[in-house]
This record gives sequence, structure tokens and C-alpha cells, in this order.
Amino acid sequence: MEYFLKRMIETDHPWQYNWRISISSNGTLYFEPKVQAFIKKWMDHLSFNISIDGNKKLHDACRIFPNGSGSYDKAIAAVRHYIDVLGGNMGSKMTLAPANIEYTFEAVKGLIDQGYTEINLNCVFEKGWTEEHATILYNQLKQLSDYLLENDLEDKVLIAMYQKNFFKPKDRTDSQNWCGGNGSMISVDWKGDIYPCIRYMESSLGNQVEPIIIGNVNTGIMTDAKCRNCILSLKAVNRITQSTEECINCPIAEGCAWCQAYNYQDSGGDFNHRATYICIMHKARALANAYFWNLYYWKHKENIRFKLWLPDEECLKIISQEELNLLKALQYPIE
Repeated sequence: MEYFLKRMIETDHPWQYNWRISISSNGTLYFEPKVQAFIKKWMDHLSFNISIDGNKKLHDACRIFPNGSGSYDKAIAAVRHYIDVLGGNMGSKMTLAPANIEYTFEAVKGLIDQGYTEINLNCVFEKGWTEEHATILYNQLKQLSDYLLENDLEDKVLIAMYQKNFFKPKDRTDSQNWCGGNGSMISVDWKGDIYPCIRYMESSLGNQVEPIIIGNVNTGIMTDAKCRNCILSLKAVNRITQSTEECINCPIAEGCAWCQAYNYQDSGGDFNHRATYICIMHKARALANAYFWNLYYWKHKENIRFKLWLPDEECLKIISQEELNLLKALQYPIE
């Protein structure tokens, strides 16, 4: 970070006045003196996050030390110190996969109980999702919706799964690329190699495709034709070039996400490809948002409604007719 700032000043780069560095940690070395000194020195320019997988039971099931013990107690102690002692803001990043989707409500509630007020969670883009998983996610988010509304937390805790402006059609000509993995999220590894984003590193891609390296901190960025052509190819990718007609014309296309690097990996090296394994989960989110927002509007006596754009036949792959009738009833205007 010292080198970064020094070079920004030397080159009179605009980033010298407005920059932040994002670091995610498991929190196990948080209290080491060198770590504490680093955090305190750079705190004003640091987006710092400690990974907590919900509550102790869920966290310790997957984040285990070599001796078999879980790391929750150390991690949560670091969270509490960063928030309560240093006065920092701690967001979260929770990843939902087929193996843990049934614990969504329990995991989010665990974070709320620890004082988290911004909870980011998303479904993985990889294959493995089924209609059964979509049903589980809908029911988990419905349970979470009831918990938030019944405890007056709906305006106190931000849950990224709820987005009032998503889940509707997009203009067919809207070509905006969802993902910043086209060179807008530059990342550096321990060797000094530079990538368009962290997801293009060997540690993310495995052995399926070649990593995308666009430079090195010692020699510069895009110093040869291969690197320059790679970035130009990435920059040319947009929603239209990588989407099928079904995706382009989808009635809930707004807010449907993708990962540029996973598209590259899934296709075996094609930038203009869009993996759609997450489609069924996006539909489940649309249904859950219709439930949450319309109950929110009813509770707050707001004369607006969240429209359910998803066709009935798609809804019924995830929920029952009785549940669909409920969602439609919640859309009725206030008399």
C-alpha cells in the first residue's frame, strides 16, 4: 500500500486522492501486533472484512484448524474488536451453495445477532442448482422476511438478497456488463502478477483453463501484445455479446448476475459465454422479493406494490399454487 500510494503521487494519478484497498481475512491472526499496526495505520483507506459463516455451528463446520477445532471464537473476537474498539464498519460476504442453502435463515440471523447491519450474500454461479434448491431458498428468505418485519429490523439491517428495483425486464438494448471482471477489479497475487480480477488467478481457476495475467508489479501492466489483446477482448464483452436470446428477453433480467471469470472457466476459455446455472435461483429470489417488499409496503402503509413479472408456469416450478395466490394477493392496491 505504501508503494501504491508512492507511485500514485509520483505519476500524479487521480487515484492518489480517492482510493480504497479491500482485504478479506479469516481473522485468526487479527490480534498479532503487526496486523494491528497495519490496520490502524491504513484504516481510513481500508475496506476490511472478516469472514463469518453465520453462527458458531455453521462457521466451525467448515473453517477448521489442523487440530480439528473451529475458528469461530477467534474470528468473532476479531470482529467485535474491530467494531467496538477501533470503531470500524464490518460488512459481510456470505456465499450460498447447494450444500448450505437450507441454513440461509439461521446463518443470517446469526450475523444479525452479532450486530451486523449489512449482510451481503449471493448464490454461487457454478452448476449444481435445482428447482428443489430454489424452493428451499424461497422458504428460507420468506422466513427471514417474517423475522425482519416482525422485529422491526427491515430498515435497520440491509440484506443484499432484497432489491426493490430488480426482477423486472431490461431494455433489450441495455448492454451493460454486470461484472467488473473485465479489468475493473485489478488484483495482485503474492508473486506480483496482476490479474483482471482475483477470480482469474490459478487458485480460483484450477487446472481447467489458463490464468489471465496482464502484467507484473515489477515490469508494468499490459506491456506485451498478448496482455493488451486480452484486455481489449475483455472490454468488448457486454450483456448482449455473452447472452442468449432467452437471457436478453427474460422478464426478470434486471439484477441477474454473472461472473466474467467463471464464464471464461465454464466455457473453456471463451469470454463471450454466459453460464446460466444460477437462473433458477434468481427466479426464487424474485418470488421472495415479491413477498418481502409487498409485506413491507403494507406494513408501512405505502401506496406502491412490487410487481411479480415472473410467468405463472415458472413460479409453479418453485412454489405451490396456494403460495402463488398469496403473492398475487399481496400485490392488490390499497383501497
